[in-house]
Amino acid sequence: MSDAPFHFSPRPNRAAEIPWQEWGPEVFDRAHREDRPILLSISGTWCHWCHVMDETTYSDPRIIEMLTSRFIPIRVDTDERPDVNGRYNAGGWPTTAFLTPEGDVIASATYLDPEQMLESTRTVLEGWLVNREGVVQQVEAARAMRAAERAAARAQRGPGLLTPGILDAVVDLLDQRFTEPVAGLTEEGAAPGSERARLRFPHPDALRLWRYVHHRRGTPGALGRAEATWSAMTEGGLFDPIDGGFFRYSTQPDWSKPHVEKLARDQGALLQVAAELALTDLDWRDAQRDVVGRLVAYVAGTLGDAQGGIANAQDADEVYHATSEAERELMIPPVVDQRVFTASCAVAARGLIAAGVAFDRRDWTERGLRAVDFLLMHARAGEAGMYHAYDGGPYLMGILDDQAQMLLALLEAYEVSGIPSRLEHARWLARAMDEHWLEPGMGFRDVAFDHDDTALLAEPAVALASNVAAAEGFLWLGRLTHDERFLDTASSTLALFAPGIEARGLAAVDYARVVDRLLSAEPEFKIIAEWPGGEPDRLADPLHRAALRLPLASRTVQRLNPEQDDLLFYSLGLPRDVIKVAYVCSGRTCSAPVASPEGLLGAVEEVLAAPSW
Repeated sequence: MSDAPFHFSPRPNRAAEIPWQEWGPEVFDRAHREDRPILLSISGTWCHWCHVMDETTYSDPRIIEMLTSRFIPIRVDTDERPDVNGRYNAGGWPTTAFLTPEGDVIASATYLDPEQMLESTRTVLEGWLVNREGVVQQVEAARAMRAAERAAARAQRGPGLLTPGILDAVVDLLDQRFTEPVAGLTEEGAAPGSERARLRFPHPDALRLWRYVHHRRGTPGALGRAEATWSAMTEGGLFDPIDGGFFRYSTQPDWSKPHVEKLARDQGALLQVAAELALTDLDWRDAQRDVVGRLVAYVAGTLGDAQGGIANAQDADEVYHATSEAERELMIPPVVDQRVFTASCAVAARGLIAAGVAFDRRDWTERGLRAVDFLLMHARAGEAGMYHAYDGGPYLMGILDDQAQMLLALLEAYEVSGIPSRLEHARWLARAMDEHWLEPGMGFRDVAFDHDDTALLAEPAVALASNVAAAEGFLWLGRLTHDERFLDTASSTLALFAPGIEARGLAAVDYARVVDRLLSAEPEFKIIAEWPGGEPDRLADPLHRAALRLPLASRTVQRLNPEQDDLLFYSLGLPRDVIKVAYVCSGRTCSAPVASPEGLLGAVEEVLAAPSW
């Protein structure tokens, strides 16, 4: 746990006067002993309405007295405890949930003003004291419903058939949700004319998928949709042109009214988009170089720390972000949450590495590599995987998303740097994930088997997004190592979610891309090098750099040493006496040796046209 267990609005408030408790079994035991309901508040350091609730609702003397005397108040940081948030979030932040001492939900909402909060506390308290039987019946019915939903999900969870039609269906969905003349995507469940219909989120996974199908299928207009959405975001108001960085989302479809919090994970995902678009369209790369440079400067500067980590987020301060550059120079910038969370730091690191390759900025790539190394040094939990967070020291283990995103970051770092130890770290992490998170026939659980089982955490959950990230990591690792065990795990995990995947809507976007990667032949670049007398500067190797920068839907890039990589040389049938060349392989079919960067694309076309087994 961080040294500061509770985070409140940086502006004046009295929320700290409430006797908040940390999440844990002891608090629920106390609620049992004292026969009190629980008030669970889930907030974020970057969340505007969380701060407003601190400054108003939780600063109201009537509410302070009510929560102190009649409830057990628990406060949870959404970034610090994504496991708790995943089970109790009421549809946004802040979440305000009233629980039984067993942790079942009596009632929940998001933001409540003081009068709404008073009414809610009185209603819950009346039910608890006067109509306990009704409350018990309500929570038992909810338990039964959750159990039925888990059973139905387990029964539906295949394995299903993985087909190219999954990609087609998701691309069709994106096309239906794409808006013009201002590019963007409408949110699911948004009735025409409703407030939700006006919301616009960046959806970097959708932009990546459009770019992917442009290459894989030659889909007309796909690349244009991705580029148009990027331009609409950067020109419409979602991008901060003064300090750099993307805001989280806009409340207007022209992107002009953003919620002004900035999250490291969002920045990293959008850097990945920028890198991929830059490799595909050199004119776009040149036109966006300044914007991407400002984005990198924000991540590496405002969010970066001297040790190499990348901080979690920057607070939403609407007054500050409404001012000019000259006015900002006289103001205190919004507070940066300096905690480093493994998943968000790993996503940001991947984005920096990829952007450095695409824009030919070695300093960007090296900053991303430093962030990966920071996590290995400060957040590795022995053989048990990665810790969730670092704040002067590591804490909290067992979150799947941290493992999956770190696996992807390690593989990105390995491909670009060619340093073998990074591949070994990826193998280690994949083994840990297999041992501590993978449940046969169910997929990767969102928390490790021996994780905190307080309240609803005792109910196993399998999240699509983190399973897709894990599957992509295993697929990538399997193609680099030619180890069928990793490929089998990727395939079986993805197959579990195939039944009914179209009903997942926008949540299925990354799933569709990763499934198509699994089903498709993709080029594997094997760069052959021998380094007597010391390691070379891998980032300067022209064949290596050229392979990384080819405009392809997907690929893997790997440096092989004839003296160290016996198994791959044998399985691919590569000669050991030819060095300083590249081979393009797919499965076990490899091209003739390529000695110059100009020959790589022709070798790709040759190999992908050949039969592979």
